[in-house]
Amino acid sequence: MTTSEHLRSSTRPLALVTGAAGGIGVPLVSRLVAAGYHVLALSRSGGEEQPFVTPIPCDLTKPEQIEQVVAQIATLGRRVQALVHCAGVIVPQRMGGGDTASVSCQLAVNLEAPILLTMKLLPHIPSGGHVVFINSMAALVPLEGSSIYTASKFGLRGFALSLAQDVRKRGIHVSSVFPGAVDTPMLKREIDNGGSPLNFVTAPATADDIAAIVMGLLRRPRAEVFCPSSDGILAQLMLMMPRVWRLILPILLKKGRKGLRKYLDGQGRC
Repeated sequence: MTTSEHLRSSTRPLALVTGAAGGIGVPLVSRLVAAGYHVLALSRSGGEEQPFVTPIPCDLTKPEQIEQVVAQIATLGRRVQALVHCAGVIVPQRMGGGDTASVSCQLAVNLEAPILLTMKLLPHIPSGGHVVFINSMAALVPLEGSSIYTASKFGLRGFALSLAQDVRKRGIHVSSVFPGAVDTPMLKREIDNGGSPLNFVTAPATADDIAAIVMGLLRRPRAEVFCPSSDGILAQLMLMMPRVWRLILPILLKKGRKGLRKYLDGQGRC
């Protein structure tokens, strides 16, 4: 039996995950399979097929590849019950430096690809289906030295909130998860390239922590979840009061630098 035939005959609901080979994607795919889903796992490399996991190579910076993936799904004649956007990229750089390629990549992966994939896949998401965005606390807290990443995440939050209004009558749920730092290879690369100490105001979550939150949302939908919740409350308050944010920022940076040193000590890197 071919992969397409197996998918057509499977009684498992379909879930599509972007960034499936990444830090959060890997434990999330495992949890989805354990919960009874068949996962369409998107990543640049594709990866190896596993029981109830179909790897699909897709470069999210190339819109034509996204459209090809959706066309491939359409031929299955199956609905996608859960669409989870995990893919993300950050390239810390200060304005006036850096290169345009990194700007384009961050905007493409973090904002344009989720919009395009969601838009194209919506006809294949049934009533009761769910779209989940793994966003970032950077959608509320401006990160010095990571303005492009911050802009992409602010934009993604706006898209998710508007999308929820658009699809409410169709019975489709939309949720966003806003982690602070998550202990993944992406975080380590960010540290090595001068990422913000604000990532470490609280201890980084594990990738599986975030995967567990996503699974909880699929069972009981909510519009937005912040991890940790205390950071979310503070971030939303500061977003409404920029002047207070400027006053409290030095305190948070001091705490973040202390948290970064503790994290690096734990990694044996100090």
